[in-house]
Amino acid sequence: MQKSRKKSQDNKINILLTRPFKDSIKVSKALNKNHFKAFIAPLIEIRKKKYTFSLKKKFEFVIFTSRNAIFNFKESLNENIRIITIGDGTYNLAKQMGMNNLINVKGNIEDLKKKMKSFLKVNSEIIHPTSADYKNDLTDFFANIGCSYSPIFCYNSKLSNSRPEIFVNFFKSCKYGLITLFSRRTAISFRNEIKKYGFLENCKDKKILVLSKAIGDEVKGMKTNGLFISKHPNERSMLDLIYEIKEKEF
Repeated sequence: MQKSRKKSQDNKINILLTRPFKDSIKVSKALNKNHFKAFIAPLIEIRKKKYTFSLKKKFEFVIFTSRNAIFNFKESLNENIRIITIGDGTYNLAKQMGMNNLINVKGNIEDLKKKMKSFLKVNSEIIHPTSADYKNDLTDFFANIGCSYSPIFCYNSKLSNSRPEIFVNFFKSCKYGLITLFSRRTAISFRNEIKKYGFLENCKDKKILVLSKAIGDEVKGMKTNGLFISKHPNERSMLDLIYEIKEKEF
């Protein structure tokens, strides 16, 4: 089979973008429009959540594990507080928002633990603005060191297919294509929508691209033309993977 047959009629690679709308638009603008035809169908919706927080509380570290946490945690932070971010996207946004004393961790929660373990002290106070849906073992990790860890649930993500007509059009009109999944919640929503519309068979000639093994595990049992994991869990690495597959497979 010639590679060109895997493209659309206008000789472009079809790609489904499932992140929240603004993030998907950002990814689509980073793709060469001469090579890709983007289908933007967000599968999760980020919602701001009311939370309780007092600036009188003394803490030494703030952890931001996502850009959404920065957008939804509306508090002024003392310049002496050390801010730890995971991923270049979160780090760059923190800088844009005027945050100082930043430490960036390239990787995931396990890399965060390794990094923080080197400078944490007994009785250190840590806050973590995050999603109400976020699951991790940081509570036990910090407790074992003798630190106080307080997650602050400032937003949540709803599983929601906000553009079902685009989602359906991608699977009905495109035999081949790429599907991008940036989070576990998005992968769960994707799996639900595939089952809902009966599109399991429509996935077999498409490739799924994910940011981590944990995300890939959510769709591991699906019959596809390949499951690919980016080298790093960030947008830049996903874009690199997209172009790598374009060169090898199309």
